[in-house]
Amino acid sequence: MTDLLSPSATQYPTAAQCLPVGMLTLRVLGDLQRWTAAELPGYVNGPLAFVALGEAVIHPWASADELRLSGRMGVWVCAIDDYVERDITDLDELDDFIDRCNTVVRTGRRDDGNPLLASLSGWQRELAGSPHYAALAQLWEHKFAACLRAMRYDWVIGLARANGTGPTTTVAEYLDNADSISAWQVHLPRWVSSGCADLVDHLDVLVPALDELAVVSRLANDLAGYARERNEPRENNVLMYGVTPDFVRTEIDSRVGAVRERLAGLVAQDYLPAVGLIRLAEWSVGIYARTDPRVTPA
Repeated sequence: MTDLLSPSATQYPTAAQCLPVGMLTLRVLGDLQRWTAAELPGYVNGPLAFVALGEAVIHPWASADELRLSGRMGVWVCAIDDYVERDITDLDELDDFIDRCNTVVRTGRRDDGNPLLASLSGWQRELAGSPHYAALAQLWEHKFAACLRAMRYDWVIGLARANGTGPTTTVAEYLDNADSISAWQVHLPRWVSSGCADLVDHLDVLVPALDELAVVSRLANDLAGYARERNEPRENNVLMYGVTPDFVRTEIDSRVGAVRERLAGLVAQDYLPAVGLIRLAEWSVGIYARTDPRVTPA
């Protein structure tokens, strides 16, 4: 698998070239620290710097304000991942939580049932107030719900594995539920904040590309986390299904190649939403090749 960030593959950027991304990272991080302290006061040791760096690297042309909602959603999905894995022990409780999250997104009604629901309520209100939200609202509701449904799938399979009763599933079904990684939940808000009025005209290209990259992100994360997850109960990782790391790397390369081909025409026009997806692919593969954020959350 190509090492996208290897110094043997590219020249180091100059210090002057690094400064804009570095400064943008710090601005995004400052916002995430303030928002998390106010909205999720019990959430400590979250990967805020990891999220902030990703925002700046993937969309370096954006302002910190334009990355505010996607960055906050990045922290929120990390927080609910911890909550679902560590605190929820009953499927009915999980289904109730998921239903309440979807209701907030679908209706805009505030839910103060816990800090995760309350913070999502305020966040959704801001997103819905964005000028370009209406055109993407239906897609957002659908993909947000799909991410939570995939998270539920991971929870059910992980519990079955811990109980010694499963999993009764396949690699194909696992990949169909790959967006428990929440790529859509984090990336679609970048589109809403981008100011690209013609984005809906290109959804036929952008949507399947991001669907592929959700799988890429999941698989790259699985490679990074397997050494830890194989010794932990209630985890779900593609490498637990009898496939090899080489199979996973080949799958990643194939899907990234397909995305590059699909987006080539828009990238040639320097269409930033398409360029952002290429950078998302590079970020996902590169960062997970270097760290497991659960081990080094900063």
